[in-house]
Amino acid sequence: MSSSFPQCGYNGQDRLPLSFEAANLTASRMDELLKSNNPPLQAERVQLESVIGDGHGLLAGLQERIAQTRAALEVLLDEERRVERTIESCKTIVRPIRRIPEDIVREIFLTCFGIEGEGKDSLDRNFAPLILSQVCRDWRSIALSTSRLWSSIRLDFDQYRNELACQYLLQTYLLRSAAHDITLSIHSTRDISKSHLIPALLLSAPRWTNLSMTFPYNSLFAFSAARGSLHRLNRLSIQFIGDVPGLPVGLAKPIFDAFEYAPLLRSFSLKGAYRAIQQINVPWSQLTDYAGHDLTSSYIDILKHAPDMESASLQCDEDSEDDYGVVRPSTHQCLRVLHVHEVEETPDSFVPSEGGIIRVLSHIEVPTLESLSMTYAHPFIQLPTSLRGSTAGNLKSLSIAAPFLISAGVQADLISLLKTTASLSSLSVPYALVPAEDHFDLENELLLYLNANINPDAVPRLTSLVIRLTNAVPHLLPSFVDMVQSRRHVTPTRAALQTLHLSVPLAIPLGLDPDVAARWKELCDEGLVMYGME
Repeated sequence: MSSSFPQCGYNGQDRLPLSFEAANLTASRMDELLKSNNPPLQAERVQLESVIGDGHGLLAGLQERIAQTRAALEVLLDEERRVERTIESCKTIVRPIRRIPEDIVREIFLTCFGIEGEGKDSLDRNFAPLILSQVCRDWRSIALSTSRLWSSIRLDFDQYRNELACQYLLQTYLLRSAAHDITLSIHSTRDISKSHLIPALLLSAPRWTNLSMTFPYNSLFAFSAARGSLHRLNRLSIQFIGDVPGLPVGLAKPIFDAFEYAPLLRSFSLKGAYRAIQQINVPWSQLTDYAGHDLTSSYIDILKHAPDMESASLQCDEDSEDDYGVVRPSTHQCLRVLHVHEVEETPDSFVPSEGGIIRVLSHIEVPTLESLSMTYAHPFIQLPTSLRGSTAGNLKSLSIAAPFLISAGVQADLISLLKTTASLSSLSVPYALVPAEDHFDLENELLLYLNANINPDAVPRLTSLVIRLTNAVPHLLPSFVDMVQSRRHVTPTRAALQTLHLSVPLAIPLGLDPDVAARWKELCDEGLVMYGME
């Protein structure tokens, strides 16, 4: 049988020599001639010329075979590439994405946008809906027909250099959002009242449901044109940047009236300007949620104007001197959730924050209050020892947050407050679990008070305890284990502790009583203890 390859013409019977050399000359003689200019002998010359002649013939044969082999290789490489393309085409056709129904693809788009779109400018070229609409014809059709995908718009005016181009893109987005509700977020460090984008935005005002604005004070005047058209607005957040002018003496009506008629408005936030009621006219009586940074007297006025308020977040200051004589205590009958917080004092602070929480809480009685959160961003923590009137009677959740150690004095104030909260079921506190020999100035008064074996009536309905550990390496202390274990059993007058949430695991100190470690392990094995903070 003849072994041959028709593509290249190779025939196994027509073999080339395995070697080619000047066979009758020794290697040493060849080397000698190459290293000198001496001519070869006549017989040697005849042999060398014969080799040259034979070599040319052999070389021509080799070159022909190489050309044939290269041609065959190119044919094989072309076939390889064709097969690879066919495989990839088939893979593309059988990909699972082609079998996913259009409505599922739509939901995937919306989910991706929800994850990626947070905080990103909508007019940026990397805006998720814009990218999705450029992948393929089918995806473009789905993206353009999903109005919800284009209805969440965030504008950062500080990034815009060509507002006319941005205006066209914004109008395109608004057109694609069809009649869908719009969530609009605006940020700018400069006045935008004269921006070309504002008229385009105002045309969509009847569809705004959630509006958040952070910009200089005068920028808000541009939105007066939306007055009376905010039929769907449900949430409004305003934060002023920079200087805010003082209120005129004898002001007859609020400065801004754009949001006066918003029948569905329920949530309002204002930061960066005091005297919210005098600054902005909103339908206060409709509000159920409020967040602000104001003076105590202004907070009381707001609660009076908003009798249906259910939730509030108040940044508390010590108040200016002119506010002390005008604050009168007030009662609110609907507030259920209250968050009060003090910020760290800065050189630009108008008034210090320290003591602000006590001042606000001492002037407001809330019989319906169920959840109270107090947050401190500075180390000078002051806790109220009681709440006004009947406020503490219905309280079910109390949370105190601070990134600092709380002193023995603060613990004593907290204990006084806890003595008034008989209905409390959830308690969250910052605490340092430090061996006594390491910090002589820290006492475990709170742990001793919560120990049901020592104080059977302390917080009798407590079922959830959250401890944000404030020291770098919190240690497992016997007094802590004693307290937790004492609250694990139900009695006729006391509920059992069901969850203990610690920010980090506890270190087992050297020399700890093995009995304490064993009791702690038993509590952990019962599933009582969880770690980490949300």
